Amino acid sequence: MTRPSEVEKLSTADRRVLLGLAGLFAALATLYSVITPVFEASDEISHFPVVEHIARTGSLPVQQPGTETLWEQEGSQPPLYYLLAAALVAPLDTGDLEAIRWRNPHAKLGVPLQPDNKNMIIHTEAEAWPWRGTVLAIHLVRLFSVALSTASVALIYLLAREIWPTQQAVPILACFLVVLNPMFLFISGSVNNDNLTVLLASWSMLLALRIVRHGITSRRAATLAVVAALATITKVSGLTLLPVIGLALLYHALVHRDWKGAIYTGLALIAAWMALASWWYIRNLVVYGELFGINTHVAIAGTREIGLWELRKEWFSFWASYWGLFGAVNILMPDWVYAALGLLVATGAVGVSIWVVRQVRNRAWSELVIPGLLLVQIAITFIALVRWTMITYASQGRLMFPAIGGISTLLAVGILWMFRERWQRIVTAAVGVLMGAMSITAPFTLIAPTYAIPEPVAAVPEDAIPVKLFYDDLEIVAIRPEGVITQEGGWLPITLYVRANAPMGRDISLYMQVLGRDEEEIGKIDTYPGGGALPTSRMQPGAIYGTRYLIELAPRFAAPTGVRVIAGAGVFNADSYSVLPPYDEDGKLSENAVIEAGVAYPSDMARCGLPSNADEPIGYFADTAVLFAPALPTTASAGDSIPVVLLWDALTPTASDLSVFVHLVGVQEQQPAAQADGPPLGGNYPTRLWMQRCAFYDEHVLTVPADTSPGDYRVLVGLYDLNDPQYTRLPASAPDGAPYPDYAVPLGVIRVEGN
Repeated sequence: MTRPSEVEKLSTADRRVLLGLAGLFAALATLYSVITPVFEASDEISHFPVVEHIARTGSLPVQQPGTETLWEQEGSQPPLYYLLAAALVAPLDTGDLEAIRWRNPHAKLGVPLQPDNKNMIIHTEAEAWPWRGTVLAIHLVRLFSVALSTASVALIYLLAREIWPTQQAVPILACFLVVLNPMFLFISGSVNNDNLTVLLASWSMLLALRIVRHGITSRRAATLAVVAALATITKVSGLTLLPVIGLALLYHALVHRDWKGAIYTGLALIAAWMALASWWYIRNLVVYGELFGINTHVAIAGTREIGLWELRKEWFSFWASYWGLFGAVNILMPDWVYAALGLLVATGAVGVSIWVVRQVRNRAWSELVIPGLLLVQIAITFIALVRWTMITYASQGRLMFPAIGGISTLLAVGILWMFRERWQRIVTAAVGVLMGAMSITAPFTLIAPTYAIPEPVAAVPEDAIPVKLFYDDLEIVAIRPEGVITQEGGWLPITLYVRANAPMGRDISLYMQVLGRDEEEIGKIDTYPGGGALPTSRMQPGAIYGTRYLIELAPRFAAPTGVRVIAGAGVFNADSYSVLPPYDEDGKLSENAVIEAGVAYPSDMARCGLPSNADEPIGYFADTAVLFAPALPTTASAGDSIPVVLLWDALTPTASDLSVFVHLVGVQEQQPAAQADGPPLGGNYPTRLWMQRCAFYDEHVLTVPADTSPGDYRVLVGLYDLNDPQYTRLPASAPDGAPYPDYAVPLGVIRVEGN
């Protein structure tokens, strides 16, 4: 091997900065680990059972697609992280694992826009301090993860020094982009094999970069061989490091003409892999008939085939989950955070591109080697992730964390390159403050409130509608609608007040159905009380709990329409849902509560506009509505049913509900020979809900009596107040403002012929 120059030792200032960054990270990651309830971190609910199984049985799980296990697909992962974690928790009694892992059957996983049921499990006092049993084991492994990631931060600092060793701002800013990345903190404070993967990947890259810059030593070669081999038995993605290491060795051999050193290092890597990692891959061949276990993993996790073009739709979830998408991929940060981070990344990408172009123009090829290797690692990691996402559901940017050192370092170089040297410290501090605000506040403003168990309310608000229906010992006390204006694909807010009138031995689920026109279901929610956090068996008897729900409406339905909500209860089992009958206060069988909850319009208000073939209006009803002439038949026979399709342009709501009358009246007569009275759209869109201007078709059917005398008959239309004993009609006028007699708008004349 060639004799390389020695690596410059860390200065006192470097040591202080490094210790400060590592200490800050350890404190923040521990904060995340403590505040996040057990099993609510990404995939922890499946990762920890692997640890527990190994600690309890001393053997690795055997995967069987179609067989339900606590560890699910994670039992297919390489085992190093789980083996180390199992050694930590082996002395502990984790017999309460399944009790702690009480799944929320209504959990909305991977759906960040849904405001309720974000909790994967039901949380109880068993998670409170002092920790014990499974909860203690989980927190011990979480602290182990924090220690691993803290070491990763130190390695990333050293890695960043390799790309721009004369600028201390680069490693500091690079570490800010890691230490203050809320998602990295979140994952680092959880049971997840990514934490060891990031450590080993960062260590491998640091060693590879030092080989490029400083050459090969026996210690460096041996350490790289062992670390890279361990990475491949921590996660299959650890194999993506091998091409980068190969390029680093090739560069060293070409530049230093040290083929012997490069070959020996490569052989050391093969030997380390054979000794440390090959056994797991051989086990895969024996047990599953495949080297990597990927097919078995996908068969359990869920398979899909999706192209790159379709995959683009998942870009935002990929982006968000790199920076902060907590819980079961269902707790978003505020939009401004992603926008600010997007601006930061765009600045870094532009800056590093300019820097690369500058080096190319100056033919400073040696300056591009280390950034080039980092880019290769990032590219290989990204390509592997894209391919993985195309065959299973894995569009999570956090899976890029094995390359987070390279990503953050290159971004730091790019950001700082955009500013003069005297501004670089200020920019670094500004980025630190911005990201610090995001990362420090997230546990308190986003994570903790999501899983808070609701407290009883002192009283039901006066504007809530009393219900008093009983489902066994669970009572729906009241419902409070907000009478909102919503739209297709929008949200309907409903507050539900419930009470357990006695200690409950089983858990009853609540449901609410949102109905549109003609009883069409346009929205639904199933939940435990408290937005999924408070099963009825844990409710305080006699206490009233009020929870505000936002029910998402279907993306398309018949609109405009009034919306109604039916509330009820049932028992949810793994393979069935049994609806419970409601009883009133006297113990008599009753009907579920039905309340009016507002009005819904088309999401595209252009659909509320008048159709292009609409004629001129023929009638005006004060400021309430405009009527357009329908297409009427010229003749009809006695006994016929004549559909009269009215086109209304609804203008403003009325204080009371108006009914439509459609009369068939003889030319010389006053009393109708036939009539079709009824509210607009059969009551689906009452006039008091005409909150926005919106045109709609409204059909009324005139049935001509069989004994109707032949002759000409007028069709008259108007509006009247059905609740008024006098049936007072709404004033109607012609387009020129002249009032119509009897406030009845003439639509035309139909000749009725005999049978």
